[in-house]
Amino acid sequence: MRTNAQTRVLVTGGTGKIGRHVVNELLARGYLVRALTSKPVAAAAARDRLEWCRLDFQESLDFDSLVGECAAVIHLAAETNVKERMQRSNVAATRALAEASERAGVKVFCYTSSITVYGSNQRRRVLEDSPVLTTDRDVRSEYWSGEGMRCYGRTKLQGEFAIHAVAQNVEYIVVRPTVVVNIQDLMKLRDWSKVRKHLSGSSHAHHIYVYDVSDAILWFIERGLRRDSPVAGVSTFNLSEDDAQIHTFGQIFKTAYKASDDRRWRAAPMPWPTQWLLMMAKYRILLLRQPLGRALFSGDRLREAGYTIPFGMAHAIAIFCEELAATGTSAVENTEPMRSAHDAPGGIPPVGRSNEL
Repeated sequence: MRTNAQTRVLVTGGTGKIGRHVVNELLARGYLVRALTSKPVAAAAARDRLEWCRLDFQESLDFDSLVGECAAVIHLAAETNVKERMQRSNVAATRALAEASERAGVKVFCYTSSITVYGSNQRRRVLEDSPVLTTDRDVRSEYWSGEGMRCYGRTKLQGEFAIHAVAQNVEYIVVRPTVVVNIQDLMKLRDWSKVRKHLSGSSHAHHIYVYDVSDAILWFIERGLRRDSPVAGVSTFNLSEDDAQIHTFGQIFKTAYKASDDRRWRAAPMPWPTQWLLMMAKYRILLLRQPLGRALFSGDRLREAGYTIPFGMAHAIAIFCEELAATGTSAVENTEPMRSAHDAPGGIPPVGRSNEL
């Protein structure tokens, strides 16, 4: 059986919010890592057991040489901003990578999808088998959001379907994270306008801590690698912590104000029915669907699989409040509590383009 030191893992989107932590944690656990980025990679970025490779999905979808010798693939890269690039980056690249993984004999493949695939659901509680967006056309009434976000949700779902079409011998895990945040993201909420704070106060934030997302992905990868033979097929999981004690924006603002005594955090949450009516007016849709701020994304299937979130938003909020009490504005990325944040080898280029998650 391979040891971690002999096991190579391919990570796409290695410089993104999630990718940086996944790469560092893999290195901390002793794996060989081949990390992809669309950014230019300097030779100095290479480190022991870490190999950086540049690949822009708009230029090439040739993954065969990159997947070679890899026991696992973690596919994080996606286009989140430019609508015209989404079909190739989010769909064609996912299919090409899955096909290359099948040819290379990869054991386990984890694809990071999104809760946007559900759109605005008709039921408040959203399960993995809840209705999803129409993929072959833009149905505006299915998702109370802008055109770009609707396109993103459709293409991430098409990426899932591409994996289902290709799957034969590899174990595929599809995770659908909610809103992935770090402490800096929480700090940025202070800069929202008063109006935005009032309007969003009663909305569920759907936050999940980036370290928990990274840990869950690696839990699935290591579970697959431990198997004597791959369990071929596709399994899908919501990756959420919607049952966190502090879950609305209003609760976050109130907690932050208590910790910092900074009046910029003060806000009077608008009741959700009023917010719902305003959203109907904004999107000009008279439809009984659940806005994102009212939905609840179930994490039951993840728990039933045996996974327990190690940190949780309660831990993230505690760090957030400590930083607010101390300075209110300090950058805190290096204080967050993952082993790899301190001990893993370096070599992560700066975060750049929109296709790095």
